[in-house]
Amino acid sequence: MKSSRLLRYLEEYIKKIDMNNTWSKAKYFHSLKSMDLAKIIASEMNIFTEEEIVVIELIALFHDIGNFEQKNYNYLDNVEQDSTMKSIEILFEDGLIRKITNETKYDNLIKLGIFCHNKDGLPKNIDDKTICICNIMKDVHKLEELRMVINYPYIDNRIDTYPSTLVYNDFKLFRQIENKVSDNNADNILIVLSNLFALNYKSSYSIVQEKEYIEKITNSLIFEDKKIEKFFKQIELVLKNYIKKKIEK
Repeated sequence: MKSSRLLRYLEEYIKKIDMNNTWSKAKYFHSLKSMDLAKIIASEMNIFTEEEIVVIELIALFHDIGNFEQKNYNYLDNVEQDSTMKSIEILFEDGLIRKITNETKYDNLIKLGIFCHNKDGLPKNIDDKTICICNIMKDVHKLEELRMVINYPYIDNRIDTYPSTLVYNDFKLFRQIENKVSDNNADNILIVLSNLFALNYKSSYSIVQEKEYIEKITNSLIFEDKKIEKFFKQIELVLKNYIKKKIEK
């Protein structure tokens, strides 16, 4: 398998998708970006063979292929829009994976990587490399949520109140926050930013720092109250310091 071969089969698949739809384009670029991120993180770990890195690229490129038929995208509704089983079905039941490769030894790993990318925790009794691959996919998923919020602002960025106590208390404890606890726009922003607290690898934090995701998100917010604006600027500083420590650790 080669990366170029993977891309060719994605291109063939999306021929049947209306690519004039904004969200179809967004999902296409999400797939490409996920593949790039997965390769960067996996390569910097120095534990994978070239063949294994291509498998990781495959998982990242096709993990959301079941999502292409949805007409929109909303991070806050990602539980309802979970398409992991549809992605696995397209690859394995519809036979796309056998067009890409006749090799079957990675099939279970591919299925697991796709299924786990947006879930909490991992199955028991899996080997160390499989754990790493699943965690790479989790990091890619969270990094892409940050980028998507910046490039496709589907969350209302008009902030006219402080976050709710429940959300802010979790945020102060550096916990990833569940979508369902959101009460207002400020909550939604903190929920997105809390993805940082669940990243697994130093290289993932380096990507956040390099791409200036935190600054871009906070700079996109519209405030009517200077005190609330100052509150979010303080959060920005806290997060930048948090990322710096994670990279230096």
